[in-house]
Amino acid sequence: MLPEHRIKTLKKMLSLIDRQTSMMGTTGTIEVSHYTCKERLTSELNTLFHDHPILVAHASQLKEPNSFITLDIGNTPILVNRDRSGVLHAFINSCRHRGAKLTDKPCGKAKAFKCPYHAWSYMDDGSLKYVPNKEAFPTLDVDQHGLKELSVTELSGFIWVVPSNKTTINTTENTPGNKNINVQHYLAEIDIDLENFGLKNHVVRVSDIQKPKCNWKLVIDAFSEGYHLKTLHKDSVEPFFLEHGSVFQKMGKHARSVGARKDILKAKNLPESEWKFRNWTTPFYTLFPNTVLVFHPDWVSRITIFPDGTDQCIVYHDMLVPEDADLKANYWDKTFNLINQKVFAAEDIAMCESIQSIAKSGADTQWITGGLESPVLWFHQECNNAIKASLLTPELISLESNPGPKLKKPQ
Repeated sequence: MLPEHRIKTLKKMLSLIDRQTSMMGTTGTIEVSHYTCKERLTSELNTLFHDHPILVAHASQLKEPNSFITLDIGNTPILVNRDRSGVLHAFINSCRHRGAKLTDKPCGKAKAFKCPYHAWSYMDDGSLKYVPNKEAFPTLDVDQHGLKELSVTELSGFIWVVPSNKTTINTTENTPGNKNINVQHYLAEIDIDLENFGLKNHVVRVSDIQKPKCNWKLVIDAFSEGYHLKTLHKDSVEPFFLEHGSVFQKMGKHARSVGARKDILKAKNLPESEWKFRNWTTPFYTLFPNTVLVFHPDWVSRITIFPDGTDQCIVYHDMLVPEDADLKANYWDKTFNLINQKVFAAEDIAMCESIQSIAKSGADTQWITGGLESPVLWFHQECNNAIKASLLTPELISLESNPGPKLKKPQ
C-alpha cells in the first residue's frame, strides 16, 4: 500500500470502530457440491490451475545460479530453476524420452538434470545434452527434444508460472502465437501494494508443508474472512484484535482485507505522521486462484494451496522476513511455530477438515455467506466465472484481450 492509502484505510477503520461496526458487503450462497464433486475438481484443474498465473515461490528461493524447486500444479509436474547465467526457467518436470520425472527433490542446486530411468541428461537451460546409445535413435532431433518450457516471470518479489505451454506470462510485451497474460494487469495493482511492503527485500526464514484432508477451497475460505476470529481463535490470536473496524476491497480477481488490531486505538492520540499501519492492522491478500498473503507486524505468511483430490490438498506456508533481520534469532522459529501449528493447523485447518466431513454427508446443498464474508463469496464467483469462460471457447481466455471493466485505484 502507498503511504497515503495506509492513512486513508486507517481513518476508515477508526470510523467503523467508533460506530462499533465493520464494513459490510454482499451476501450470497456457495454450492456445497463444489467441495466434493470430481467433475468440478476436473474443471478447476483444467482452468484455474492451467491457464492462470500461479505463485510458486519467493524470489529469494531461486536467487542463486543453478538453484531449483519442484512442485505439482494440478496435473502438471513443474521444475523451476535459475540457470548458470542467472536466467529464470520453468519446465515440465518430465523427460522427453518416456516421461519419467527428472527429480523428486523439492529444491536444490543442479547444473544439469539426468533422468533416473535411462539417463537422458539436460542442461540447466533445458536443452538436451546427452542420450546414451544415441545411435539407437537415428531420427532423433536433439535440438527439438529439450525440456518442455513454460512461461515464468518474477514480479514484486515472487515467481509466477502458467502451467499451460499455450499461454505466455509476462510483465511487458506479448509473445506472438500464444495467448498472453500481463502479470501486472492480472494483479490489478496489488503489485503496487507488494512493492510498497518491500517484499523484494525479504527472504524465506522457514517453510512448512501440510496435507489437510479437505478441499483446497475450504482453506482459501478460512483465510478470506475474519468473521470467525472471535470464536475459532478465542484462545490464540483473538485477544490481539478488535471485533470491529475490518475493511475489504475487491481488486480484479483478487481481494484485500484488513483487520484491526487493538493497538489501532493509539492512533486517536497520535499525529498521522506517527501512525503505524503494520503494527496496528493485519492485511490479508487473496491472490486468485490459490495464494493468501498474511501481513503480521514484522513478517509475512505466504500460503499457497494446491488440490490433491476433492477432499485433500497440499498447503505450502513460507515465513518471509526482512533480509536484514537476524536469521539466527530463535524468535522467528518460535513465532512461526506459534502461528503455523497452534493457529493455522490446530484451529483453521482442523475446522476445514471437520467441514469437509459434513460436506461429504450431503446434509446441505448450499451454504450462506454474510456481509462480513464478501471475499469468500468473491473468490467462489471468480472460480465460477473462470470455469464458465473456459466453456465458451475452445481456446484459452486471454486476459490481455479481455481486460474487463476498468479497475479503480486501490484505496
